[in-house]
Order: sequence, then structure tokens, then C-alpha cells
Amino acid sequence: MRAARRVPRGYWKIGDDVAVIRGGRGRVVLKVDMLVEETDVPPGMNHRQAARKAVAMCVSDFAAKGVRPDSFMVSLGLRRGTSQAKAAMLARGFRDAQDEWGLNMVGGDTNEAGQLVIDCTMVGFAERVVGRRGARPGDVAVVTGSFGYPPSGLAIMAAGAKAERGFRARALKTVVRPTPQLGVGLALSRYLTSSMDSSDGLARSIHTLAAESGVGFDLDQLPVARGVAEFAEMNSLSMRDLVLAGGEEYVIVGTVGARSLRAAAKAASAAGGELIQIGHVTSEVGEVHLREGGSMTRVADKGWTHLA
Repeated sequence: MRAARRVPRGYWKIGDDVAVIRGGRGRVVLKVDMLVEETDVPPGMNHRQAARKAVAMCVSDFAAKGVRPDSFMVSLGLRRGTSQAKAAMLARGFRDAQDEWGLNMVGGDTNEAGQLVIDCTMVGFAERVVGRRGARPGDVAVVTGSFGYPPSGLAIMAAGAKAERGFRARALKTVVRPTPQLGVGLALSRYLTSSMDSSDGLARSIHTLAAESGVGFDLDQLPVARGVAEFAEMNSLSMRDLVLAGGEEYVIVGTVGARSLRAAAKAASAAGGELIQIGHVTSEVGEVHLREGGSMTRVADKGWTHLA
């Protein structure tokens, strides 16, 4: 999104996951994200789950920035004739988010729309915010979880893909109940040199960090979730595409200085998460490659694209 005029000194440049403005002490961190029924609410997701997801989308970006969110507001667009029962489910979903992440819901607005729209605005406060522009050649590329469950779940919900019972349950849960890794993000904030959330896909996230930091990436492995390879084979899908370009993941993708890797992994573990090393940062600006067998193949910039 282009600004009407240049952002003043002391404010973050538009284009990161959050906006950062000057406060009395430290920084005020802002985030706005819009959930639209047609593109963000798959078949089988109810209004309570949709409301929680709308807040989770913002929490995920705060997690990737290493910032604890404080409060949020929502603007609701509701179809004419929306039942009291569905409205109550939305309220319960917002309450779920408040309780789960220790947030305060401080206001909002409601209007009529052609479909369900939930626009969430979130605010937090921080001394340090991890951006997208700090990766340097030699840094280690890391993620805070495996990939593939959400796009597999979407394939099950929207296209009737076949799945083993246990895998089906795990994949569907990640779709209807996305879980941002807030505690892990806060624990890692002092070690990350760059980071962002992966809701638009792993490949898109890596390419974004490369472009913003003026670097490249060589990936040594893909963080494939258990059972994704078998699911892909069962349904004649590309496991690589599910992991790299599926999107709807709520995992932190980032970089850590090589000397800090052990301490960062320990911090993530203490916060109940994990830190997976997937490669390293190179000086080849904008180039992202994956080691497969004995050769390096180029990773395309694929993922979720708005208004495509």
C-alpha cells in the first residue's frame, strides 16, 4: 500500500508486518488485518472460529516482531439478516482470543456488508521491534515449526482430499484454530536479526526477507510436517508446494546470527516451542535456492497473493 506522503522520521517505513510510531517511552506498535469471508473463512469454519482467527492473524504478526500485544478493536461487516445466534458466536470468538492471549478488547464498529468482514486493529508497546531488514550473509535461516498442515486441511475441507484419520484431525484443527506462537516470538526477540510470520507461505516469506534485507537464502531442508508427504502422494499433490506455497501457516520465519543459534534454540524450547534450522543467508541478493539431492534448485516466489 502506498502512503499519501512520506512517513516522517522516527516512524517505520510502510511495508512490514506492523506499523511502529513514537511513544513517550519506547515504541507504539500497531497492526491492522482484515478477515473476509470469501477468502479467509473456509467451508466448515463457524463464526466463533472466524472471530478468533481474525484476532489470531494480528497476534501472529506481533509474535514475529517479538512484541506483546495489549489491546484490539474490531470493525464488523455483517450480512443483512445475520441471526442473534451467529452474532453471539462472534462475541464468544473475541472473548476466546482475549482469554487465550491476555488481550483487552477496547471498542469497534458494526455495519452492513455483503459478506462477513472482520477488520481487527491491534496495539502493543515495545522497546525493540524485530524488522524484516536485518538479515546478513552468514546468518542462519530458522523457522519455529513445521509446514504443510493448514494447506492440507484446506484441501480436505474445500476439495474433499483423502486423508488418514489422525492426519485429517491434525490438519483440520490448524485451519479452524490457528495458533500463533506468541510466547516463542517473545522469547526469540533478542536473538532474531530479521523475521516475519508465514501466513502467506514459506517461500513468499523467505523471498520477502531476502528482498527487504538485500540478501539471498540457501535452504538445506524443508520443514515438512509429519504425514504431509504421504498425504500429498495419496492425493497426487505436490508436497513441495504444500510446504513452500500453501500459506495459512502461523509460524515465525527469521534469521539468527550463527553465534546466537544455540541460545536462541534454548530460549524457544523454554517457551514451549522449537527452532528449526533450514539454511543460511547468502550475499546473492534475491536468490533463494534449495538443496535437493546433490544440486541446488531455485525456489520460486509463490504463496498467497491478495487481489491476484
